[in-house]
Amino acid sequence: MLLEEAMAEVGEFGLFQYLLIGYLVVFVAPLRVLPLFTHIFTFLVPPHRCRLPTHLSLLESSNSTTTESLLDLYIPREPDGTFSQCSMYLPNTTMMEDQWNNSFTTTTSCLYGWEYDYSIFYPTIVSEVSLIDVHCISLLTY
Repeated sequence: MLLEEAMAEVGEFGLFQYLLIGYLVVFVAPLRVLPLFTHIFTFLVPPHRCRLPTHLSLLESSNSTTTESLLDLYIPREPDGTFSQCSMYLPNTTMMEDQWNNSFTTTTSCLYGWEYDYSIFYPTIVSEVSLIDVHCISLLTY
C-alpha cells in the first residue's frame, strides 16, 4: 500500500487539521522558540570604550581640544587601529605636559565606566548593568 492510498483510507486534510496547524503555528511555536533566542538579544555586548573623566567635558566644551584628541590621550589603540574596549591610560594630572606628548604608557582597567555605541545595537542587559567588566576579564583571560 502506498502513502497516497493510506492517506485516502484515513481521510483527507479537513477542518480539524487546519485548526491544529493554525494553533501550532500561531500559539505554540512562538512560545517555544522565543526563550531560545532571548539570550542572544539580552546578552549582546554593544561596541564600547572606556568613559573619559567628567572634568574633560569642560576642555571639550571650550573648543580647546576635540573628542578624538582626548580619546587618543586617554585610551590606547588596538593593533587594528580601534580604541581599546577594556583599558585606558592611567591619568597623571601632575605631568600634564607629558600626557599631551603621549609619552606615558601605564594602562589600567576602565576607571570611569564605559560609553556604549548604540548606533548598531539597542541597550541590553549588559550595558544597563555594566557587565562589561566580566567581558573584559574574560578577554584578558583567554
